[in-house]
Order: sequence, then C-alpha cells, then structure tokens
Amino acid sequence: MKIKIGVFFGGKSVEHEVSIITAIQAIENMDKNKYDIIPIYISKENKMYCGEYIGDITRYKNIDDLIKISHQVTLAQINNKVALLRCNKKFLKNNIYDYIDIAFPIVHGTNVEDGTLQGYLKIFNIPYVGSDVMASACGMDKYVCKCILKENDIPVLDCKCFTLKDYNEDLEKVINTIEENFSYPVIVKPVNLGSSVGIKIAKNLEELKDAIEDAFLYSKKILVERAIKNLREINCSVVGDYESAEASECEEPIKTDEILSFNDKYISGRKEASGKLMRN
Repeated sequence: MKIKIGVFFGGKSVEHEVSIITAIQAIENMDKNKYDIIPIYISKENKMYCGEYIGDITRYKNIDDLIKISHQVTLAQINNKVALLRCNKKFLKNNIYDYIDIAFPIVHGTNVEDGTLQGYLKIFNIPYVGSDVMASACGMDKYVCKCILKENDIPVLDCKCFTLKDYNEDLEKVINTIEENFSYPVIVKPVNLGSSVGIKIAKNLEELKDAIEDAFLYSKKILVERAIKNLREINCSVVGDYESAEASECEEPIKTDEILSFNDKYISGRKEASGKLMRN
C-alpha cells in the first residue's frame, strides 16, 4: 500500500504564488510508485481545497474558477487516522474526501512557514516534513534568529528593529537611530518574510525613507542593518533532526542586482552550483 502524502501549499501570505510554483514542481518530481500524492491548496482566505485539478499549474491562471470545481476540505481525526473531510457534506453521502499519512508543507512566508501551519498539523498528531513549530517560528523571524545565533557565538550583523507604531509616531527618531548606528549603505527588511519581498538597499536618506515605507507594506516590524558590499550568498540544505543532521553540498546563486532578487530566485531559473564550497 502506498504512503499517502498530503502536500500543503498556498496560504495567506504575500509569497502565496511562490508556494504554488514550488509545490507543484515538487509534486511532479515525487516517486508516484511509492507515494500517493494528494495536493492540498490553501487559499488566501485560509480555506483548504482538494480536487482533480488542484495539482495542475495551468489552472492557477484563474483561481476562482479552480475553486468552483474543487472540494473545500478540513482535517479531522477519525479512528486514529487523519481524514480530509468535505466541508459541504449536505448533498454528499460520504463526507470523507481521502486520508493522509504524512503532511508535506511546501509553503512560503507568514501564516504558513512561520510555525502556524506546523502547529495546526501537530494538533492532529500527523507526522510532517520540515522544521517543527519552534524552529519554523525562530527561523522565520530575522531578529529572533539573530539573537539565538549571537547567544551561540555565531557571528551576525548588528541590527535595529522598528515597529509600525515607531514609524507612525516618530519617523524622524527612527531615521536618527539608524544613522547614529550605521553608515550608508544599509539594508531594510521586513522581519518575517522571505523570497526577497520588501527588501531594499538604501545608499542615502531618501532611499532609506523609501525602503522603510516599502518594508512596512509587508510587515508590522522591520529590521535595518549594514549592507554588506560585494555580498555572496550561499545556499545549503539540511536533512535530519535535533539528534542527527546532514548538510548538502552548497550552491551559489547568480544574482543580477545588489541582492538576490525575487526574479533571480524564482523566474530566471539561473543558478550556479558551487560544488563543495564551504562544506565541512
């Protein structure tokens, strides 16, 4: 009997579309002889859908039409198994759409990648792929992550954090704090997003104001730090758990701007493998 894998993707996140692309690419490369793959799309309204076309990337050109021909579902524990229940069961004799043995979240951004979805899955005692609740939450929050790394003597850049309340009450104070602690250029980031969304380098005061305003469009908390010149980014995957883990070979993505942009990561498809660079 095949293992039933529920692949969760989408969600209430500004990185919603990236998650769809990533998940469907992953589904296409899973071993169908070993696994029964059940795509589970989470809409921007946090509703989950299954159906014949949920795994078809071409259908996401019109998500409203896709939802109309799909089944809204929710998770439930039935006889020690995790079931996908149809939400509209009034006209259906069998309200169980399917069962899943393992959850595979392939998600990006807040409300899904930050421990929220992982906590939801944990309620149902279903094993899931990826980081647990604490690791997901800490890894997603750039400031919290920096604090943990510093506590463990891992060098990171100093930074300053500001809230939307700080911005609304006294922008001049925010600017002064940044300029007192860092020289230009600085980099401004939403504290809890990925995919290079809302991230800008500022080389002067006007660019700083613009970068701060842009970052607050995506998060109620931002982080500012010194921008590293001639920055090199190295990607490395890790598989395992708190008892044992194995790192992959590393790769260095090719960037077309000062930072690795959204376009570089997801649209251009250009990556340069770096062999065993930095691998211990």
